Amino acid sequence: MEVTPLSVGKSVLDGALGYAKSTIAEEVALQLGIASDHAFIRDELDMMRSFLMVAHEERNEQNKVLTTWVKQVRDVAYDTEDCLQDCSIYLQRPSWWRLPRTLGERRRIAKKMKELRAKVEDVSQRNLRYGLIKGSCSKLATAPVHSDMVSATMSSMEESWRQQDKAKEGLIQLTDNKDEDLRVIALYGASGLLGETSVVKKAYNDLKGRNRFKCHAWVRIAHPFNPTEFLQNIIRQFYVDSLDEMANAQNKSDPSIQDLLKTGG
Repeated sequence: MEVTPLSVGKSVLDGALGYAKSTIAEEVALQLGIASDHAFIRDELDMMRSFLMVAHEERNEQNKVLTTWVKQVRDVAYDTEDCLQDCSIYLQRPSWWRLPRTLGERRRIAKKMKELRAKVEDVSQRNLRYGLIKGSCSKLATAPVHSDMVSATMSSMEESWRQQDKAKEGLIQLTDNKDEDLRVIALYGASGLLGETSVVKKAYNDLKGRNRFKCHAWVRIAHPFNPTEFLQNIIRQFYVDSLDEMANAQNKSDPSIQDLLKTGG
C-alpha cells in the first residue's frame, strides 16, 4: 500500500485515539480531575479521524493546504499521546513520592491538558475555517476568508514545519552515521512544552521504518527510576524485534517459528 501523508497521519491518529479511549487513560483523567478535557480531546481526535477518512476517499492528496493540516493533525496526535502517558506515569509513582508535590503536579498536568485542548481545538477549527474537506462543511467553512490572511497563516505554518523537519533530519543524521561505537545523543528543550518529544518520536519512527537497526526500543523514564522495569521494557521490545527478524529469515512454514510467534516465546 502506498504511503501518503494522509495514511501516515491516520496511522498516528489511530494510535493516539486508541490510547485516549483506553481504560487506563479514562481512569487517569478521572483521578486527576481532567475528565472533561480528556473527553473533549478524545472526541475531537475521533472527528479528525473521520475527516481524514473522507479526505482519503476524495483522493485529494495533491492539496498542499490539506497536507499541511494533516501534518498538524499528526503532531497533535503525538502531543496527545505524550501528555496522556505523562499523566499515567505520574499516577504510577509511589504515593509517598507523590504526596508532597500532589497540588503542584496536578496544577501542572491540568495546565498542560488545557494547552493541549486549545491546540486540538485550533487544529480542528482550521479544517472548518478553510473548508479543507467537503465532509466538514459548515457555516465556518462557507464563510469568506481573506486570501492575504490565508497566505500569511500558511506561510507561518510552513516555516514551522520546515524547522521541525530540519531538526528531525539533523537527529537522524547524528543517529545514522555508521559509527560502530556506543554513543549517547542528548537533546534539550524547555520542560513541560507540548510536543517536546515529537521531533525525537518522528526520527525514531523514520529510522525504524527504514530498518536501519535490527532492534528498537522507545522507553519513558519515570521518577523515581526503576532500573529493573527499565531493562525489562527494553528487553521486551528487543525480543519482539528479534522474533520478527527470525520470522523474515526463516521459512514461514517452519512450525517451530510459527509456534514461537503465536505464543510469544
